[in-house]
Amino acid sequence: MGDSTMPDLTLPSGATVAYSETGRGTPVILVHGSPGEGRSWSRVMRHLGDGLRVVTIDLPGYGRSTPLRHATEPAAHTRAMADAVGAVMQAYGEPGFICGHSYGGNVALHAAAAHADRIRGCLLLEPVFFRALALNGDTATLQSATAYFSGYVARVRAGEPEVIRHMVDFWFGDGAYARLPPPVQQFLAAAAGSNARDVAGSMAETVSREALAALTAPVVIGYGSASPAVVPAIARALAAIVPNGRIEAIDRATHGMLDSHPEQVAGLIRQLCA
Repeated sequence: MGDSTMPDLTLPSGATVAYSETGRGTPVILVHGSPGEGRSWSRVMRHLGDGLRVVTIDLPGYGRSTPLRHATEPAAHTRAMADAVGAVMQAYGEPGFICGHSYGGNVALHAAAAHADRIRGCLLLEPVFFRALALNGDTATLQSATAYFSGYVARVRAGEPEVIRHMVDFWFGDGAYARLPPPVQQFLAAAAGSNARDVAGSMAETVSREALAALTAPVVIGYGSASPAVVPAIARALAAIVPNGRIEAIDRATHGMLDSHPEQVAGLIRQLCA
């Protein structure tokens, strides 16, 4: 069954959120990373099969969604993005599942914790949830990550959008940016400002251990075995915090697993929803 574009949702702030659905059955909301949009999940969706109502969202400021109407402090940014996802969740009349990739994993986690009664399960693929490192006491990994990503944000804000090449190489391996087609490089450079806001938001989160404890549904944290060391560190920390968390490694995958390992990602979604 083909995609069906749903009417945009209007948030209390006046911003609009665009989303699409395909299939019938239990809702499964897919939240993309930064920068990106709902169609980032297209390769994964080809392997999901029947029996699920798959919902893809364009986060505020991406795809067909309008930006957040009011600027937010970094500590409130992810929560504001999650409010948009929560509005889509509430548009469906039954509990369902939520999956998020990268920064979308942070957004999905916030939305799931805020609407725990509507969540049957949660899959987070390489969430950049540095807050878990702080809550779990992994200060060494947190300090290293903070130094690297704070430097990236500062350089983007200083007018160096091309520095996003370092972000791409960090997540996907040395030389990954140089191998991208020029139109993709241009898209990433143009989106560096939005990405830097999301990165700053991910580093400034203040969600409490108690708030995460409200999410009692199964939480699967997936990561690629070829990803940087900070990724499994976050996965381990988060799995130790949420009441019903577990870790799944995807062999030889990196942060680009939605494109490189779509069948394995779809398999994790199917297992979650079984």
